[in-house]
Amino acid sequence: MHKGIFLGLTTADIVYYVPHHLHRNQKLRAERQFSFAGGPAANAAVAFAAFGNEASLVTGLGQHPLAYTARYDILEHKVHLIDCTDQPKRPPILASIMVDLSNGDRSVVYSNTDLRKLRHEAVNETLLEYADILMLDGYYLPQAIQLATWAKPLRIPVVLDGGSWKEGLDKLLPLVDYAVCSNNFFPPGVSDAAGVIRRLGELGIRHIAITRDGDPILAHTQGATSEVPVMPIHPMDTLGAGDIFHGAFCHYILENDFLLSLERAGEVASFSCTSLGTRADRKSTRLNSSHIPSARM
Repeated sequence: MHKGIFLGLTTADIVYYVPHHLHRNQKLRAERQFSFAGGPAANAAVAFAAFGNEASLVTGLGQHPLAYTARYDILEHKVHLIDCTDQPKRPPILASIMVDLSNGDRSVVYSNTDLRKLRHEAVNETLLEYADILMLDGYYLPQAIQLATWAKPLRIPVVLDGGSWKEGLDKLLPLVDYAVCSNNFFPPGVSDAAGVIRRLGELGIRHIAITRDGDPILAHTQGATSEVPVMPIHPMDTLGAGDIFHGAFCHYILENDFLLSLERAGEVASFSCTSLGTRADRKSTRLNSSHIPSARM
């Protein structure tokens, strides 16, 4: 069993599964509806815990009634929740998500995240005690930078979920060991994948990956760039697949090399797209390194 610390965004999600995306002024009945916790760090922590690991999530959720479903979902999936929001009575970040059942594509509308902050004393060095890995999603940057700074002398690997560029990331990047980015992650002045790899490499990051939906993953390690194949599937729901990828990667990188970890995490993420929701596999047994789930965590 491994111990992982996940710091970043948690949202309260309502997901609607519709036969097609809405047209202008259209009302449409959803085929199914789910409600659970969302956000890159939250979903990654749940995925990491599904392997039988110990996951702690440092985030800002609060005590507002709208946060209860997300809180219950996190705790139900055996994730230790460390809620450090500086405004506990404020509603959580809310997200409404529509998933097109015809192709698995999703559209997301969410409330503003820019003004959300954690308490100044949210993190301390004891949080990393016995930790095997630290994952950050680019939110709550002051605390992320502090934790990554403490992790360095402890030789705790730091993983960045680079979903999109966020102001201030330039201060965090030199502390990152593994940058696993989406194809929407572009530092200022960079417009293509080669430029992303070059820029991150200049900042001292030795292991870089760029996920590209169903296309092969671009992986840069030991000075060379290669492609990691992605399992072909018929997607039913792509919601949260990237987050699940990062949680699985945090598990596998503690047991395997970079390229194999990307491949195995990709298999988990691909399978997650073949069922509805990010928590569809509620009754399944815990995952292990030799078992890839047939449904979501």
